[in-house]
Amino acid sequence: MRLYGAPDHIAQVFDNVFHLNAIRYILESGNASSLTLASFQGNSGLEAIYPAAWHAFAATVVQISSADLHVAENALNLVIGALVWPVSSVFFVQLVISRHPLASLSAALLSVSQIAFPFLMNVWGPLFPYALAVSLLPVALAITAALVGLSRTESTSRIRWALALIPVVGGIGTAHMSSFNTLIALASPLLILAWWNYLRSVRTSSWRSKRALVFIAVSVTAPLLVIASWTKIRPALYDNWGPTVRSGAALGEVLTNSTMQEAAAWIVSLLALAGMVAGFREKRHRWLTASYAVAAALYVVDAAWSKGFWRDFITGTWYQDTYRLAALLPILVTPLAAYGTLALWRQSLVALAHRTSGRRHLAIALPALLSVVAAAVPVLAAFHGPVGAYIARTKAVYSLDENSAILSKQELALTERLGQHVPKGVKIADNPWNGSSWAYAFGGSEVLTPHLFATPDPDRTLISQRLKDAASDPAVCKALRNQNVQYVLDFGSHYLLNLPPSADYPGVTDIGEHAGFQEVDSEGPAAKLYKITACG
Repeated sequence: MRLYGAPDHIAQVFDNVFHLNAIRYILESGNASSLTLASFQGNSGLEAIYPAAWHAFAATVVQISSADLHVAENALNLVIGALVWPVSSVFFVQLVISRHPLASLSAALLSVSQIAFPFLMNVWGPLFPYALAVSLLPVALAITAALVGLSRTESTSRIRWALALIPVVGGIGTAHMSSFNTLIALASPLLILAWWNYLRSVRTSSWRSKRALVFIAVSVTAPLLVIASWTKIRPALYDNWGPTVRSGAALGEVLTNSTMQEAAAWIVSLLALAGMVAGFREKRHRWLTASYAVAAALYVVDAAWSKGFWRDFITGTWYQDTYRLAALLPILVTPLAAYGTLALWRQSLVALAHRTSGRRHLAIALPALLSVVAAAVPVLAAFHGPVGAYIARTKAVYSLDENSAILSKQELALTERLGQHVPKGVKIADNPWNGSSWAYAFGGSEVLTPHLFATPDPDRTLISQRLKDAASDPAVCKALRNQNVQYVLDFGSHYLLNLPPSADYPGVTDIGEHAGFQEVDSEGPAAKLYKITACG
């Protein structure tokens, strides 16, 4: 809530241009299929595939509550970060480590004490669908541990855990497809350990037995499936982000929970270290540290290795985006830190029992005081750690004023009135880099270019570059008729990012007094809607 500032504030960041327009597309079309979500920006076939679970939830919130799109978006993300993620972390701890109240309380509080997740994903991108997937990954990983016999209890049939894992994996996959490979990576120590234990049991029986044949079949097919998933379920090469630090610095960021050069979370880090020590003392919990090492290795590779084949092969699933890999670390850091909290509390109780032996009043008072202190540590980490400073520094991302990165209050007001002027089915020419493509999300009016990376189209390119010459260029008028564009929304040249593509829309930016345009509506000095009259 502190990050968002107010329910109706908007995440003024790159990816939200797509997310809000995608929600509008679902509401307009009634189609929330992951197979076609990206079709609203001109994509087709395989290029139209985009995981739609998050967008479907957001559209459902709008339908049920009649809230504005951006209010529904904030509400959904608040539930993901403040409810789903902590409960998911508590589920992990209770199933794998302990059902002790202190462990559960620590997991809940420590889960929201790390910048890398969920806060980073609400600012960088913003990566809302990815955040939904990450928030549920502890559940998938915990069920996998139970499936291979490494949960806290073996009272539940493994068949039931297998049946539970199927919809969970399907769910996180429709939230974000990288979840498949994320689960494979984080669960690899579990799977290798299960394979090794099964091998040892097979060696005691005949290799011609049914048990041995199943083992051989799984040993051959499982690696093939893993290789297929790792190499095929990934985006096309997207090598825009290079390394940010050296390997030693990246490892230091992992150990101090200061990924992406943020402030170190010392309390969480020390508790996680205590959890690793406690885990190694108990054999069945050693895999937690091994899985944490896998997540750490992925981060170090992406943060420190040079661009090239191996960096792409190892981290290409996550667009070689170090921010996404940083968000995976809290999946393991949280239960390890909760485990560390519980272990330190128990050891302290044992030490106190020896010191207070024979002194009844101290034997009662000191353990009670220790329990309060143990519960207070994660509370302090959650509310007085580096997260507070991060929120104070980044909450401007959600500002809604005249200095907003994409859309100002005046521009928002104009988009919300578009239905009074623009008939249904008529398109509006726009420049997605100045926020005018949100006319679709907030005004319900179809725009020519709905996203900053819209599919190239000859008519769209011609209009975007030469619309201001429509009065003297018949080719522009032909393109306008082909696309049924009759209006242009001009929000000026205040761009989200001054990257080269933002200069590809001179024809629809700063219309001013050019011939062939009639001003229909405006809000403030910069936001204007024009009807195109140049083509008769």
